[in-house]
Amino acid sequence: MISRDELYRLVWSEPMTKIAERFEVSGSYLARICTLLNAPGPERGYWAKLAHANAPPQPPLQAP
Repeated sequence: MISRDELYRLVWSEPMTKIAERFEVSGSYLARICTLLNAPGPERGYWAKLAHANAPPQPPLQAP
C-alpha cells in the first residue's frame, strides 16, 4: 500500500502514465485515486511545459 504523501510525491516526479504502468493500473484509475485522496497532480501538458521551463509551481499538499 502506498501513502497519500508518497503518491503525491510520485505524481509530481514523473508522468502519471509511467507510475500507473509501474503499479499495473491505468492512468485514469490512478488519477481517480489521486482525486479521492485529495492529492493534486500536474495538469495536462505539465511535463511539456516543464521541458521548456514554463511549468507552474507545484502546489503544497493540503490536509485531507
